[in-house]
Amino acid sequence: MASAEPGATGLLESLEALVREAVEGVAASDPSPLDPFRGLYVSDEQALRLARENGLGALDERLADAAARLGLGELEQSVLAVCAAPELSPRYGRLYAYLHDDVTRKLASQRLVARLLGGVAPEAEVLETFAAEAPLRARGALRLLDGGGPVPLAERQVKTADRLAAFLLGAEVDEPGRDGRLRLVEVPPYDPGRAATVEELRAVLAVDSALPVVVAGPDAAALLAVALGRPLALLDVAKVLEPDALLDAELAAALAGGLVSFDGLERLDPGERMRVQSTLAARTTRNVLCADTREAAVALGDTTALVVEVPMPSLAERREVWAALSGADDVQEVAAKFRLSVGQIADGAEAARLAAASRGDSTLASTDLDLGARQASSTRIGELATRLEPAFGWEDLVLPDRQREVLMSISSYLRHRDLVLSEWGYERAVARDQGLKVLFAGESGTGKTMAGQVLARDLGLELFRIDLATIVSKYIGETEKNLDRIFDAADGSNAILFFDEADALFGKRSEVRDSHDRYANIEVAYLLQKMESYAGAVILATNFRQNLDEAFLRRLDFVIDFPFPESGDRERIWQLLLPDAAPLDADIDVPFLAGQFKLSGGSIRNVSLAAAFLAAEDGRRISMRHLIRGVALEYGKLGRLTLESDFDRFHELIRPGNGGQKGT
Repeated sequence: MASAEPGATGLLESLEALVREAVEGVAASDPSPLDPFRGLYVSDEQALRLARENGLGALDERLADAAARLGLGELEQSVLAVCAAPELSPRYGRLYAYLHDDVTRKLASQRLVARLLGGVAPEAEVLETFAAEAPLRARGALRLLDGGGPVPLAERQVKTADRLAAFLLGAEVDEPGRDGRLRLVEVPPYDPGRAATVEELRAVLAVDSALPVVVAGPDAAALLAVALGRPLALLDVAKVLEPDALLDAELAAALAGGLVSFDGLERLDPGERMRVQSTLAARTTRNVLCADTREAAVALGDTTALVVEVPMPSLAERREVWAALSGADDVQEVAAKFRLSVGQIADGAEAARLAAASRGDSTLASTDLDLGARQASSTRIGELATRLEPAFGWEDLVLPDRQREVLMSISSYLRHRDLVLSEWGYERAVARDQGLKVLFAGESGTGKTMAGQVLARDLGLELFRIDLATIVSKYIGETEKNLDRIFDAADGSNAILFFDEADALFGKRSEVRDSHDRYANIEVAYLLQKMESYAGAVILATNFRQNLDEAFLRRLDFVIDFPFPESGDRERIWQLLLPDAAPLDADIDVPFLAGQFKLSGGSIRNVSLAAAFLAAEDGRRISMRHLIRGVALEYGKLGRLTLESDFDRFHELIRPGNGGQKGT
């Protein structure tokens, strides 16, 4: 048949002429025009009418763009036009079904493509474009479908990849991987910092080498995109075992003008590693991988890899990104308190803007920034620990001046550590870790947990409580595994970790008499190691400081003793725990309660609450009688000697003539 050469007109216009010519030839040479089964859905007349319609010329520009991005030659472009036509117009599906003489075959087969392009190139040359290593298939543009039976090789239908079809249609109508294992990482519109690392990456990638490159650390993918100056098609490395997934990544990278890269090394199962290594080694292009830490490179086995470590962004870099993305005037505190990657800062800034918008304000407050930073931090620790609401401020905490000053020093340290240690150079001068190890020691109810809540509220950080007694195991090695889970989950959370019942592990170390004694010492050393590597604050709380080893105490940054409150402090606690909104009787004598009953702050809280419920039950105001009964209940719970059970006699202990007002 005569040929319509592509080139003089657009590819799709040429295709229409080729299909029209083929349809006319079949219709004119039909040996059985009266066969009732012939053309059951597409008659000769319908096929001729469809073939004479036009309408794909407007898509020629996008087809040419796709061909250029995929690096296709002229013949490959023509093959792509033939194969993609049914994706672009349903009439081509009906025409191809007609030409196949099979209404179920609406996609082009390899032989049909060769037939349509017979005037452009010999059949064998056209069929060679469908080879697995040829650009159309190697770059994921076309895929051969299984015929579902003994279908001749050249008769197998050819499917245009959904991602490419969506590109040609100019609409995101394809179905991306629902598991999120392939994502496109654009060059960030802001400067992610770490210029020295970016330059190192550029130098490494410029060298012609087959050695894989592992970019390890926070924002690894973003910095790699910056170094390349183009996007990444980032594929979970386990997916290389699925040929279609790898082809989809190749296609996504080609259409975006980017590079295929891999992540998820740290998530590889040991059983997958050998197969993944073999698949990566078989690729003809250099493998570039992103990982959370350099230790993830162990998944590559004996393969030698160039590892480029990415540090956390500095305080100055965090400030710049917060300012650029949030538009807030003062970002110093949020940048200093929260050690976030620039990707997390982008999420945090968005959350902060939403928080401000929810109250109808376009100006971001410091509380909005703190909220955004908390939400952008890792939340995995919440699965293993109890979050404590930071419900108390400095005004709620009753402590001697010395202890309060030390607590304020802890707050100052966490607020300014990056400034002093990194920007002022003390990190190198004194070899100081940026984490903080603190011990709170004191009897139950003296304010240890409240002090942690005060710090969390003052700094705008999350506070999580972990009961060490539930972590320590009698089985050798189990305690370390439990600690690993806790600290791995806490990594990146920026939270204050509050370990209660610390003496369950940190008792005085006795002589090593057996293997259990030796492993107990190992557990102590292991927890200290994990505490020192944690970037945030770790608070250990104990009721018995005397049970702690002095060698351990020397490795802590702060030790605060919470004394049992004296009479004056107890009076302040009573004042705080008898709310102004509560219906208080005039006979309440706070100085008498504080002086007569030696209770901790926690016990006073229990007494006040018990008295309130007793008064509510009586249908009366909270009186001294209710408070005395609450004291007796608390004494009984603590196993301490109480006064007579006749509560009237308790009431007689109140000094006569007292004005009876709260705070007198």
